[in-house]
Amino acid sequence: MGPVNVHLIARDPVTLVDTGPLSDEAWELLRAGLARRGLAPGDVRRVLLTHGHQDHFGLAARLARGGADLWGGVLDRSHFAMRRNTRMLLDAMTRHGFGAATRLAVTASTAGVDTYSEALQEWNGLHGGEVLPGDGYSVLVRSVPGHTPGSLTFEVPEAGILFTGDTVLRDITPNAIVDEDPLHPGETFRSVSRYFESLEALGAAAPGAELLTGHGRRIPDFASHREKLEGKYRLRVDQVVRTLAGGPRTVSEMVASMFPGVDAVHIYLAYSEALGFLMYLEDLGRVERIRGSRIDRFRLAA
Repeated sequence: MGPVNVHLIARDPVTLVDTGPLSDEAWELLRAGLARRGLAPGDVRRVLLTHGHQDHFGLAARLARGGADLWGGVLDRSHFAMRRNTRMLLDAMTRHGFGAATRLAVTASTAGVDTYSEALQEWNGLHGGEVLPGDGYSVLVRSVPGHTPGSLTFEVPEAGILFTGDTVLRDITPNAIVDEDPLHPGETFRSVSRYFESLEALGAAAPGAELLTGHGRRIPDFASHREKLEGKYRLRVDQVVRTLAGGPRTVSEMVASMFPGVDAVHIYLAYSEALGFLMYLEDLGRVERIRGSRIDRFRLAA
């Protein structure tokens, strides 16, 4: 996905939005960026985490040891603790038709990202709706589940700015990751359905704000960008429907059709994309799941 944008609010309390991954290079880039504003890592008093992916909270524990308070979404607590239900993932992928080699590759790739972060021992949980104070500014917190269950945006109304993390990106179509639902342990988080609900709420909540994203360029006009984004998602829905028009498919077969040649590093993202959209269409009544004794398939609803 590329480098993470780490945003600075250089007012009391000095605040960072996200931190970048745990690496010497990222730490030196952060130090250099702060130094250009006459600051050092020890001057950071507050870190706002948009979501619990390692590239976004990787340096948070190091900043906390320097005195910064950490804030993140309560529904991403497992992410911040770097705990995952590997057994549930493997069982789900088995039911969705993936072979042992692919399941092993997914397990290795998801575990591999843990090298880019340090688990958070203590942090302040946010539900959405809170207003965090600052000197001459405030931060309005919104819950935007989808990319992760506990994804948040942070709006600074006085500046007309909204920090989006990976919920809205300008140059990349965000991927809503399929994971365990923190509110319903043992069940799959219906990521794409929740993501579209969050987009709807976000468009109504801050229509005039400039969006500072987690990767890539800022978005000056969310309304026009949202139209382009939804156009891309309509194409994805059409792709799923066309694939299912040939008859029932497993998620493994959907991935092979939708993402031919996908490598082992990205297979989990492809799995999340395919299953997420299948569950979204299932929620709309357009797709049905056929539960078998060992393997599940999906088909277009009659």
